[in-house]
Amino acid sequence: MIGLFALVMAQAAAPEAKAEPPSEEDVAREIVAINRTLDKWKGGIFKQDGKVTCRMQASSGDEAVDILRCGAMVGCYTPHVDRLDAIAASDATREEKQAAMQAVTDEVQPCVEQAHRQGVRRLAIVRASL
Repeated sequence: MIGLFALVMAQAAAPEAKAEPPSEEDVAREIVAINRTLDKWKGGIFKQDGKVTCRMQASSGDEAVDILRCGAMVGCYTPHVDRLDAIAASDATREEKQAAMQAVTDEVQPCVEQAHRQGVRRLAIVRASL
């Protein structure tokens, strides 16, 4: 969902695209460049006003990439917020809570990775089309 938003933003800010679709080589080069940029991003999620929100500690330097990363995390963790809240509110020990939250993170990680891959590819196609 947020990956689509990043794509729309990139298209809106971009000059007119080429008439031909980009080559796979051009897309691959863009994917490498985007992934290098993503390496600079640091952040996480937290709950604010009842919603999962992204907290960016260090921007990648590319607004579309920041939105892509945050969107993947928020989109994948939001369905699990009630479980995370229940863990946080439980009477479990700190170690038990950490283990339970890590189990949720392990479960959610494939979703984040898939959303990330799809978003990077979409953004790369848009950028390679310019």
